[in-house]
Order: sequence, then structure tokens, then C-alpha cells
Amino acid sequence: MNLEGQNLESLRRMVRHLQEENQELKELLKKSHITFNESKEEMTTQSINEGVCIKDTYIYDKLVAYFLTLFQGRRDVYALRGSKGGYFPQCYNRWKEYCPKQNSQKGVSCQKCPYKEWKALDREVGKDHLLGYKDNCTDVIGLYPLLEDDTCKLIVFDFDNHDNKNSENNDWKDEIDAIRKICHENGIDVLIERSRSGNGAHAWILFKEFIPASLARKFGLLLIEKGSQSINLKSFRYYDRMFPTQDHSEGLGNLVALPLQGQALRQGNSAFVDENWNPYYDQWKLLTTVHQLSKNEIEEHIYKWKEELSIPQTLLTMDLGKRIKPWKKDQNFHSEDVIERLSIVLADGIYVDTLNLQPR
Repeated sequence: MNLEGQNLESLRRMVRHLQEENQELKELLKKSHITFNESKEEMTTQSINEGVCIKDTYIYDKLVAYFLTLFQGRRDVYALRGSKGGYFPQCYNRWKEYCPKQNSQKGVSCQKCPYKEWKALDREVGKDHLLGYKDNCTDVIGLYPLLEDDTCKLIVFDFDNHDNKNSENNDWKDEIDAIRKICHENGIDVLIERSRSGNGAHAWILFKEFIPASLARKFGLLLIEKGSQSINLKSFRYYDRMFPTQDHSEGLGNLVALPLQGQALRQGNSAFVDENWNPYYDQWKLLTTVHQLSKNEIEEHIYKWKEELSIPQTLLTMDLGKRIKPWKKDQNFHSEDVIERLSIVLADGIYVDTLNLQPR
């Protein structure tokens, strides 16, 4: 083969095709119980080569502005990843002598600090995130999706493989594929981002306008319920939470790491992936074609799904943050959580009236 006669894009496609073919052959060998050598070095090389399959795009100011408009949350404050993990809101007074953290004062959170002066999320910060020049990933942005007026412009579903001891367990991918399928069947564009670690994913749904967070979260809850039906599950095993995590603003709220982190992207992670879990070659072309839902479209889906699922209104109005996570459902029942009488009906299923139940 004359490699010199190939351009860079055709070589990347060739590499990607060979990787897919290699993986298929390995799967066939495993199914046939034929042993083969798969060293850690080979697996690492395959993971690193994922980044080769992503188009190297020049990051200019207008592209950064478009990115921050698509994935928009609070602009008056943002967080950055710490060198040892975790995210911290950025403040002009962080290293000043009167900063409580600088003086090792305990019990004073940044949100309640009288000296807080948040740094605004601007294009330069966004560009640093997308370029990812810092090896310790301290330029990765944590976005606060819930605005002070209780509105948001996106929702994000977080899926994690909690069984870290079994990294080959891909059941969590089935659950995300179910979300992708439900979205596709209902004409909803969803962006599946492989996480920075590669052992989980974010499912992003973007809105055309800022809408009440309560409406967005109701839409998200019903979407999850539809997705669990499609894979015959009562609830998702690897679904962690939905952002924003609250209907109403209480301080800064929870943050979510923005996608396309430069450092991780070069390893094929923090990238948007297709239905075969391969990164899209042109990530930015994908973003220019994504459909952002309008408020009317969201309300239409909610009305339709409520009728199809027969979801009780109490489930749609309760605080999702207090619902027991699926992998913790073996927790004991606490009788003190029942006020007066608990009503249970046995019919085609087991129906529990939650009116007299505490959120736990």
C-alpha cells in the first residue's frame, strides 16, 4: 500500500476501520473460546489511538463563543478542576490574606463567604478548556447549569460504571443506548459524551431557549422512564443523576464538567460518540447540526409521555435528589418514614401511595 499517496483524513479513516475490524475479530475469538494475547500495552495503545480518529480543529474565538452558547449555564461563575480532582468555584480573592480558606478556617464555604467575588466564564477560559494544554487537567471547566432565576438551557444524564473492579462490564452502555434509542424514536437529538475516564458517559440534550428547570427535569424524568421501559427495567442501574439536580436555585447548585476537554479528547475521551461507541471524526460538525429543543416541543413530549406512562403527579413533583439510587435499593425500610397509614394496592403491579411517605 502506498501510504505516501494518502492524505491525513483517509489515513485516519483507515486506522479507525482497522481498529474496528481488530475488535470484531477479538470478539469472535472470545465467543469461540480461543485464547489470544492481549497485553495491557496493546489495550493502552488502542485507547490512545482513539484520539487519532478525531479531526484536529483549530480553536478560534467564534468557535469558543458558539461552544459556550450551546453548553450554557451561569456565566457569572464557573469552577475549575483541581490538580488532585474535584472542582472549585473560581474567586478573585482566593489567595488573599482575608480568604477563609487561605487562613484554614473551617466551616466557611465559598458560597457563604463574605469576601467571595466570582470570576466570570469568558472566552479565554473556554479556549483553555478546549485546548487542554495543562497536563494535570486544571483547565477543565465545571459548569453550573441552573441559573439564579431557576431556568436552564440543557439537561445532562450522568451514567457511571460503579463496578470499577470489572472494567469490562459494558452493561452501562446498554442503558445509554436505550436513552439514545428513545430520543431517536421521538425526534430528539441527544449527544452521548464518553466520560473523561472512559468508564461512563454523559447524555446531553440542548434547548433553544432558557426554560424553567422544573419543566426540564420533568421532561428528563419521563424520558428516563420511557428508556427503562424500552430495555425492560424498572430503573436504570448505572444512571447516577440528572443535571440540573434541583428545580430551584440554592446557592450555586451542582456542576457538570463540560465536554470536549482538550487533554482527554486527545485520548479519545470527553468526545461525542456514535451508536457503535466510536468518536465522531468531526466533533464540531456534529455540534453545528444538533437540534435544540424549544419549550413547546418539550411540553408536547411531557404531555404525550404522561399519557403513555400513567405517571402519578406526585412522582413528577417530588425532589429527585432524595430518591434512592437504584444500586442502593437494598436499604432497610424505616417505619418512622410513614405518617399515619401506608396504602398498598396489589393488582397488575404493586402500587404504593406515596402521600404519607417521607422522601427517603
